[in-house]
Amino acid sequence: MQQAASNRNYQGTLVFNASGVVSSSRVTHYCEGNQRFERIEVLDGELRQVYRHNDLTQTVWPRSRVAVIEQREAVAEFPALPAGDARALETYDFRLLGTERVAGHDAQVLLLKPRDGHRFAQRLWAERGTGLLLRADILGPAGEVLESAAFSDVAIGGKSNSGSVLAAMRKLDGYRVVRPALVPAQLEAEGWGMTRSVPGFQLVSCVKRVLSAAGEPEPDPGAQVLQAVFSDGMTHVSVFIEAFDAERHKSMATSLGATHTLMSRMGSWWVTVMGDVPMSTVQDFYAALERRR
Repeated sequence: MQQAASNRNYQGTLVFNASGVVSSSRVTHYCEGNQRFERIEVLDGELRQVYRHNDLTQTVWPRSRVAVIEQREAVAEFPALPAGDARALETYDFRLLGTERVAGHDAQVLLLKPRDGHRFAQRLWAERGTGLLLRADILGPAGEVLESAAFSDVAIGGKSNSGSVLAAMRKLDGYRVVRPALVPAQLEAEGWGMTRSVPGFQLVSCVKRVLSAAGEPEPDPGAQVLQAVFSDGMTHVSVFIEAFDAERHKSMATSLGATHTLMSRMGSWWVTVMGDVPMSTVQDFYAALERRR
């Protein structure tokens, strides 16, 4: 499944449903040797277009005439899966449920049942011929669907047209181009650490970036956020750390679908923890984080 999302040509319409909030996107993905090209058009709400060439991501906001260009390795998003490793075998039990039809394709159905309460179950539908992920459900403790992502239609294979992606990425006349710096970092070197690990999760990346938002004035270079990403091989949790600002920051805990978020002050710092995991897991990450200098 992980390889199919990267190494196959496909195009289709993705539909996301989280707690009854539905959104859809049109996605086109091309593979040419070791080169990857992608175009995503958000179909609901404000128009937004995302173009990707390998790890170069360009997000275009036509209404505000802003283009954000980032050089980064994005966290795997549907229909991709995280690069597999043995950790998933330690935290989930795998079960083949049978065959069903999704978006006009026969698919094998796989259940990933967690071995503890630190993560949610996942149900995956993989196209039988290629392994391309066609649908993914995140399930609550009672088996209820908390969040779902699925193709409503998809064509697999076909001729590559990477030139259309590259041409669109060059059409930036009249746009304000923002290139936020993404600097590799280490938690310990930034004065932070974890007093204990959350079972099954390991730190997989840590970066610093300047705070900014599309349509806003140029960001303050001094306003930086540290982001640490932890993964169990199937899902991830992000920890964001920035300087506390009493005017902007209000403590809260929220949830939408499977995504739980905790925002709270820690001394002179503001910490946000979020991920597609139970709130108790988010709280475990917050409780384990400590300032060491």
